[in-house]
Amino acid sequence: MQISYIGMITQEVTIKPNMRIVLKPDAHLIDEVMVVAYGTAKRSAFTGSASVVKSDDIEKIQSSNAMNVLTGKVAGVQLTNASGQPGTTTPTIRVRGISSINASNSPLIVLDGVPYDGDLNNISTQDIESMTVLKDAASNALYGARGANGVIIITTKKGASGSAKVTVDAKWGANTRATQDYKTIQSPAQYYEMYYSALNNYFTDVLKYNAADA
Repeated sequence: MQISYIGMITQEVTIKPNMRIVLKPDAHLIDEVMVVAYGTAKRSAFTGSASVVKSDDIEKIQSSNAMNVLTGKVAGVQLTNASGQPGTTTPTIRVRGISSINASNSPLIVLDGVPYDGDLNNISTQDIESMTVLKDAASNALYGARGANGVIIITTKKGASGSAKVTVDAKWGANTRATQDYKTIQSPAQYYEMYYSALNNYFTDVLKYNAADA
């Protein structure tokens, strides 16, 4: 008898009473499966242009924005930050350059099969299983005009039976300006005090006046 299951190594066993069969996972087969517009496909059978970033690579990058994990990992994808203001972490994303002068050039973000238009900072990098970037017309044809600038498919992690695990990850940070504000006068009284001090120092130090001369 032959026993098989998706993602497991097929085994041939002899039928016996009270059998207990344990299948071993086929890690090589799982690595070849990638997410595309119409579900999943084997890498060997996929003819379009797509790049996959796995959770092992995503967890190594400390970033509050999920898109920043694609920096330097996917060919043809450019991410730029127009502002250095603290808290501004959402980059401008371009897949294979600019495709339109007047229309939008941002790629379509698909989160677990649903187009996502929300804030990318709300997607935790610790919850992402994989990110697939579809870069050519054949790969994102099913998304229509919305996928003309490329498609970024985000697949989140899902629970598995018998492998319950609780993970706590906390990060702290602070952003400050490199050049701090100068001390300024906040009230007219402070101005008059400083003006009197400046005149007093000028008459006593430069003109050599004393209190009697006043």
